[in-house]
Amino acid sequence: MSISLLACIHCKKDAEAAFDSELKKLVEASLKEEGCIAYELYQYKDEPTRYVIEEEWADEDALSRHMEAAHYKYFVHISPALLETPADVKILTRLV
Repeated sequence: MSISLLACIHCKKDAEAAFDSELKKLVEASLKEEGCIAYELYQYKDEPTRYVIEEEWADEDALSRHMEAAHYKYFVHISPALLETPADVKILTRLV
């Protein structure tokens, strides 16, 4: 059964352009990973500094490999300088 991840992210107001660019690079690289079923990026319509990433992976091993990927580690390394608050990340299990 697949595993999903939901990340709610709030970047600093003056970092929107840089953060947006880095997020799009992360999504593009992640979609090419083996085991990635979906990797979707959303931005709040009325709050452009707030984003949601919705991911779906084939299994926990695929998610673990993603978290070891160079592009993911790079994003985790640079994102604290761009974030207003730490990301709120939840691992989800589909019920139906």
